[in-house]
Amino acid sequence: MGPLLENAFLNGNSALRHLNAMQKTSLRLSSPIVHILILVSVSLPYCIRIGSSSIWNASEAFYAETSREMMVSEDYLAPYFNFEPRTQKPPLTYWAILASYKLFGVNEFSVRLPGCIAAISIILFSYAIALSLFNPRVALIAAVVTATTARVLILARRLPIDTLLMFFLMGTFFFLIRAIQTKNRGYWALSYLFAGAGFLTKGPVAVLVPAGVYLAWSLWNRKFNISEIRPILGLSILAAVVLPWYILIYREYGWTYIGTFFLKDNLGRYLSDSFGPARGPLYYFSVFVSDFFPWSFPAAAALFLLWRNRRQWLPFKSLSFGLPLIWCLLIFLMFSVSKNKQEYYIAPMYPVVAVILAAVLDKSLTGIAANFRIKIPASNSGNTKRSSVTVWKRLYLLLCILLLAFSILVFFILHSFMPHIAPVLHYVPSLVIAGAAILAIICVFKRRISYCFPAIATSIWIVFMMGVIFYFPALEAFRPVKSFCKKIEAHATADSQVGYYGVTVPSMVFYLKKQIFREYDPASMLRRFQSDSPLFCIITAKDHAFFSENSGLDLPVLDRGPRFSIKMRTILNGGYAPEEELLLVSNRPVASRAPEMPVQNNEN
Repeated sequence: MGPLLENAFLNGNSALRHLNAMQKTSLRLSSPIVHILILVSVSLPYCIRIGSSSIWNASEAFYAETSREMMVSEDYLAPYFNFEPRTQKPPLTYWAILASYKLFGVNEFSVRLPGCIAAISIILFSYAIALSLFNPRVALIAAVVTATTARVLILARRLPIDTLLMFFLMGTFFFLIRAIQTKNRGYWALSYLFAGAGFLTKGPVAVLVPAGVYLAWSLWNRKFNISEIRPILGLSILAAVVLPWYILIYREYGWTYIGTFFLKDNLGRYLSDSFGPARGPLYYFSVFVSDFFPWSFPAAAALFLLWRNRRQWLPFKSLSFGLPLIWCLLIFLMFSVSKNKQEYYIAPMYPVVAVILAAVLDKSLTGIAANFRIKIPASNSGNTKRSSVTVWKRLYLLLCILLLAFSILVFFILHSFMPHIAPVLHYVPSLVIAGAAILAIICVFKRRISYCFPAIATSIWIVFMMGVIFYFPALEAFRPVKSFCKKIEAHATADSQVGYYGVTVPSMVFYLKKQIFREYDPASMLRRFQSDSPLFCIITAKDHAFFSENSGLDLPVLDRGPRFSIKMRTILNGGYAPEEELLLVSNRPVASRAPEMPVQNNEN
């Protein structure tokens, strides 16, 4: 018995040392300074070099130019784009960018600054929501997951209106939670204030989502009380925020802005696919998997564990789990039913899914059993803990296999699209992702499951940092419109026609600061080419060949540049698609012409 007692004593001492180490680590991670440092670190990709890239696409161009025209005309009431009324959206996003212009001048940095501030605030709101519902550890995990979600970063860099909408929705949700918890009149007021600002950003969705979520949750719990939600206070705040602009715009322009926005841009988009791309009812399943990757797989495991442990955790009726779950479900179902679907419509789910994921991770992986080799007592709670750990082991092994495959894909994409960058930059992201996957696999087999999350999250953060420092600026090679506009300014005269055909590049208005034409009809474009006035047009190589061959016109090419596309054939062709190359052409001889693009031979 002596050796057995000795081994038991040694094992007991080892367990106590592990427990002490874990408690010390927990204390360090609970330190406010550590939380601040981590929150600042994960926010860095959202604010580094935000002005280094030209205007991304049509959506960003609309907000950049409309705000500029507001500033030039000093008409802060009616949005205009290309010097024509822009009736699709309310004005709050334009006003935010306009304020940025006033402070920092008209440039790309000013365009993206409001989105940057909103995105960092979204990260902080996810932290605050999790802190209100759970504990500081869950709050930190939720903030990290939100910050390392690709869709959140992309929106912050290129689509200010949806980033601002997400910010106002997260603010509404946070203050709604605090109002329910404390029954404090001030929190209800702030919730209504954020909802009103969201309405003035993108319309009724900012009010319908939180109202629907609260109604569904309170009815499910059979405790709906209309007096509790302070309806008079709420309607007063909503009216004070929303109505002044609508009243003033109606007095000046009648139903021009109001009717178009509500009937076409909201109701029309929701009920008809004629206003945008039509996708099937299951479209957002694939969007969630890709946009929330790699956290979409742990999120699925979290939902499974919530369902399996619903009796112990009471997830569906509780405020902590029930309200966030209803929030995510309502957004997902509401936009799945919509005829018009865009991938970023369900983005306001992601910070709340991050909170749910963080809470389930905390519930199922905290404690000695998840981190150290100590036998779990044979009790119901112990069995629940043990089975939860098994789920996470299998999930992380699957996720690591996917990350290893993804690391290979990342190398292939970077090598194909960015041959001009330093060769080492083709490899580093893949090595970082693969290294994190291997480290997580080691943690699984060594029964250090709770270390898998920081390993994966750190690798994503490193890739995000590299992206904003190196890869986003390198994408300028695929955005030639700004350089095209500089060449137009060098050759155009006061009577020149300037515009585009067959493509959508409205950022020309922002860079040229003049009205442009937009043509999609071949006959109409041919008449423009044959007119007496000088003309400069951005067109695809395919359309240029069509006009040259069928009309006998000589259309000199002033400049050319590749067009960004992630189509499979473009990737396989080394990032080069000759027919999608963008050309700047004129209908008059010019002093200089663009060199021919070299023909790439990919037979080898």
